[in-house]
Amino acid sequence: MWLKRKPLSEFSNTNSLQTTTQGIRQSTAPWRQSTESPTWYTDAEKYWNSVPATINGMLGGLGQLARPDAVSSLRFLSDFVSPPSSSSASSIISPSTTSNNTGSAGSESLPATSTAAAAAVGSGSVKLTRTKLPLPGSGPSHVLDCGAGIGRVTKQVLIKAFDHVDLVENCEAFVDQARNEYLKQEIEDGRVGEVRCSGLQNVHFEGTSWEGRFDVIWCQWVLGHLTDVDLIAFFNRCKKGLKPGGMIFVKENNAKVGVVIDEEDSSMTRSDQVWKEMFVKSGLRLLKDDVQKGFPSGLFAVKMYALEPM
Repeated sequence: MWLKRKPLSEFSNTNSLQTTTQGIRQSTAPWRQSTESPTWYTDAEKYWNSVPATINGMLGGLGQLARPDAVSSLRFLSDFVSPPSSSSASSIISPSTTSNNTGSAGSESLPATSTAAAAAVGSGSVKLTRTKLPLPGSGPSHVLDCGAGIGRVTKQVLIKAFDHVDLVENCEAFVDQARNEYLKQEIEDGRVGEVRCSGLQNVHFEGTSWEGRFDVIWCQWVLGHLTDVDLIAFFNRCKKGLKPGGMIFVKENNAKVGVVIDEEDSSMTRSDQVWKEMFVKSGLRLLKDDVQKGFPSGLFAVKMYALEPM
């Protein structure tokens, strides 16, 4: 899943699932019926196997948006995470504009704070104060990049905010590109560890080397491929992968209302309300959310969510 243009229904006051508009093919059948198809996951695999293993491919032809995406992600993380002392970032930093292929990233300093004061969104919002990750005595910081593609988010965001990054990605071609080219240097330097090839519906933490390993699990433009049942199950398994005090971050497209199905890549775009319902059902507390800025009009809104287990 990636940045997506909004269908015409998103510009109106209706939420009907209609026909193809502006590059999104929507289902006329009830959306749950589409996600219950036995080929829901294999159709997504076929689609991503046809996508180039480049920055432009990861962003749906909108590679020029890699920089504003990374800047917003790093700023959002800076409320909750202190970058490693060995990092080139004494504060949270952002990358330079990348090419359509697998370019390198530069840096730009952004302010960081010492503690996170986040307002939980919704009725009766509360202010919570957290000590920044990694917590004292927890060792070097570790993050898991879920649905990592070729490792764009790892290279441009996560490796600047954490000591070590592991990745999980379902497309073998993307995994090969990450291991053998795009993240080759970071792997040799020991900053990137395991690059696992798996769909998130099949990822387990308990009883593996990933149990209790991560300060943060980062999920960006991937959870729309999971059905509601599998999404809730995945979030619950993620809790086993977190260190004490660990967090889950979600960055995903938002529909205006309800759910929009894209049959082309076998994914769904949930609304902000639906996302928050999923978090509650998964036993996750929302600490902060924010809207991605700097993207052109005509795309789905993109929101970031900071979560902790209840």
